[in-house]
Amino acid sequence: MEKMACGFSVLRLGNPLRCCGRFVAVESRKPPAFSAYVKAYFNDVKSKNPIMKTTEIMKKLSEMYKAASPADLVKLTLNAPITKTKTDEEKLEDRKKLLFARKHGLPKPLPTTGYKVYICEQLSGNKGSSLQSMTSKLSAASKSWSDLSERNKEAYISRALENRLAHLRNLKTWSEEKGIQFSKRSSVLASRFYAKHYGKDTTGKSASIKSPPK
Repeated sequence: MEKMACGFSVLRLGNPLRCCGRFVAVESRKPPAFSAYVKAYFNDVKSKNPIMKTTEIMKKLSEMYKAASPADLVKLTLNAPITKTKTDEEKLEDRKKLLFARKHGLPKPLPTTGYKVYICEQLSGNKGSSLQSMTSKLSAASKSWSDLSERNKEAYISRALENRLAHLRNLKTWSEEKGIQFSKRSSVLASRFYAKHYGKDTTGKSASIKSPPK
């Protein structure tokens, strides 16, 4: 279930690691070869083509990836850092901290991509509708976005950029008000605020300021 910034949730089906609403913990996994390739060469392509849009850069990377030798791809994948998946307990702990920070005014995220801005606009006023109805409307909105011309998408992309900057300003203001070190990531701010409130550092060691309720 992916929660969008506008308050709607998208249920992603077909995930082999999810069963009956529970996530199966996986110790670690290597990223797919293409993901590793993008991480390795994205900045290089962007620096050489500063006027390229992200979609154009990804298209270029896709072409480069297809032309790369299998040996290079294997080497790249093997050298890629291992991604550790959090356990259910760690996810619940992170969510507890985030909800606690939200309760104390941590700004909620705004739609930060043109697609999300468009989807939120199309689905506004439909909160409370049935899952079947929302799924149908989401599918129609997604198709409608795909049919938009690049020129029409630009307006939503610009709004998304404005949202991103506004959200960062909101996070900075909130962190200053709460007296915690600023971070662009809400999860990091939530963890720092929780630690400060309960007198613990990020490792969970007590600092004897205030004990959490039992």
